[in-house]
Amino acid sequence: MVSTLNLVSYSNWVCPKCKGILKVEGRQYSCEPCELRFSEKYGIPDFRLNNYDSENQLNLAEEYLKLWDKLTYEDMVRMRFSGLRQRALAAGKNPCDPKMWDLDEQAHLASYRTRGKYHSHILKHFLRRSDQAEHSKRLIDVGCGWGRDLLHLAGLGDEVIGVDVSTYSLLMTKKLLQENGVTNVTLVLAEGQFLPVPSQCIDGINCSATIEHFPLPGDFLRECSRCMREPGWVFLYYPNRYSALPETHTGIWGLGFRSEKQQKKVVRKRIGSEWNVTLFSRRSFFCLLGSTCEYKSVRITGIPDGIEEFLYSSKFAKMFPRLARVPKVVLPIIRVMPGLDRLISFFAPVHFVLIRW
Repeated sequence: MVSTLNLVSYSNWVCPKCKGILKVEGRQYSCEPCELRFSEKYGIPDFRLNNYDSENQLNLAEEYLKLWDKLTYEDMVRMRFSGLRQRALAAGKNPCDPKMWDLDEQAHLASYRTRGKYHSHILKHFLRRSDQAEHSKRLIDVGCGWGRDLLHLAGLGDEVIGVDVSTYSLLMTKKLLQENGVTNVTLVLAEGQFLPVPSQCIDGINCSATIEHFPLPGDFLRECSRCMREPGWVFLYYPNRYSALPETHTGIWGLGFRSEKQQKKVVRKRIGSEWNVTLFSRRSFFCLLGSTCEYKSVRITGIPDGIEEFLYSSKFAKMFPRLARVPKVVLPIIRVMPGLDRLISFFAPVHFVLIRW
């Protein structure tokens, strides 16, 4: 079982630190210039320069492996949230309500298929509008998490690499891909700022709600620029700092309107956890991108292309056909009015970004 965890064998790995060629000896990888050694974890190449797995997460990964043949993807989701609820109850002083995990579990199980489908639908429309090819030779999904986006991203490339720092998350992704018959994906443990792939070998990079978690997001954008071969693209989205809705990670209203120092205090008081997320506005992301790498064009919007078509074909449209026609008529009008588009995007909950090289 462990020897077959990876779906395909991508062999052109490089050292994540110095980008030198790795010497392969069985399941071991070594870099002579850096004197670094890497191995495989549960059959997945591990090129992380730092360890991100907590003891609870490693125990969960072991549980997954023991019950691998009996578990489904949805079983894994339930096991993960069950552990979160138990720790929330045992925390005592932690004000986090364990019922929150019940809602998160229900939401994930209800949407894990449609979210990836929606994401790939928006990506295709972005690429069409930018005259980019919809299908690519090699793609990377950075921060693939539990595989919801990767499941549908696999249909846009001949070879797709799923990258994450969490072992148990990649095991969940592996199960999801297996259940859906996806065979063109390689999973690898690595950091987004230190991708173990050669320069100019990637056609497209997807990064869903991940860049805000990087300690140095500029390093990630530089790494994207290094990996990219022309004409390439990076598609990502992040929670808007000045959203008119509650902040997506914490559910706190108006969090982005506070200073970074105040954000940490508020989250610690309300949620009982540390706050290590960088909230971007449209302007601050433009500034970050311009100061880190060169690119041909960038498009940032809070109203993504194709969302009206997706809504019109959803279950919502079948239940409320007249109401579903509204975005199909209104949104195209908003897009041809740059001032209105920017105003709405300023307060949108999420910003979608397509960067072209």
